[in-house]
Amino acid sequence: MTPAERIADALRERRHVLLLNHVSPDGDCLGSTLALARALWTRGQQATVGSTDGVPGTYRFLPGSDRIVSEIADGAAFDAVVFMECSTPERAGALAARAAGVPLWVNIDHHVSNAGFGDLILYEGTAAAVGELVYPIVRGLVPSVDAGTATCLMTALLTDTGSFHYANVTPRTLTIAAELVAAGASPAEVYVQVYENQPVAALRLLGMALSRLSVSDDGRVAWTAVTQGMLREAGAAMDDSEGIVGALRAMGGVEVAIVFKEEPDGVRVSLRGRGGIRTHVIAEAFGGGGHAAAAGFTAHGTLDEVVRQTLEAVRREMGAA
Repeated sequence: MTPAERIADALRERRHVLLLNHVSPDGDCLGSTLALARALWTRGQQATVGSTDGVPGTYRFLPGSDRIVSEIADGAAFDAVVFMECSTPERAGALAARAAGVPLWVNIDHHVSNAGFGDLILYEGTAAAVGELVYPIVRGLVPSVDAGTATCLMTALLTDTGSFHYANVTPRTLTIAAELVAAGASPAEVYVQVYENQPVAALRLLGMALSRLSVSDDGRVAWTAVTQGMLREAGAAMDDSEGIVGALRAMGGVEVAIVFKEEPDGVRVSLRGRGGIRTHVIAEAFGGGGHAAAAGFTAHGTLDEVVRQTLEAVRREMGAA
């Protein structure tokens, strides 16, 4: 029996499942948790999807996203918890505490920094997206995948593969994508929702961020910051900053792109890498995680201090690459 089959069998017998996203959830994490939750809902089971940071506006088109909660009542009881794309339980943020006492922990991840926790583990570091790992679990729970669930999984694949043009794409990725299209998902519609549906405020914020862009002398590292003052001036929310790091990564010659986001609880750092640079190693140095091409962490200190410390860690990693 495969790990996916064991997880499907275990979840099939549970009355109420808690599914936890990691902090600052992306399309892969949200799409995968919602796909799994939808399969459980179809079976008539209870499933609660929790996200400490809520749902970014970009992903509110996902079927079922309106049912994602950022707080859980004290009296809620669960008999299984699924950590989605969480290298450690703490990556689920404040909601991780709700897993205490739950009898079954399921760990599904493709980040190389995963700590291997949980009772049932489905880990594959070479998977293009965690949605690839969730797909067979969904297929094990329900006889067929409906259009809404297919859309959630297509979003997972499309966003974590750079619209299928990153090097992590494999024949399995494309086979699953083809089956999702047959089930009713539209890659074109998902692409429009994620990448071509930005509010004016997000474009203003992008312009501000690019205007303060810094590039290393050798052109290999590009970084910028988004401050609370910039958000107020642009009339934007921090959710609107999601595409900025991708814009930096698109620069010719850039191997590491970094966006520093000034939040009330610290500075959130988003990293993207290519050319053999392991961004997860950089993030792990600050208590974060991810995979080689994309990682993140939250640091405490002034923005200038976090920028300096991060760039030092980047230089160390680039020297080792």
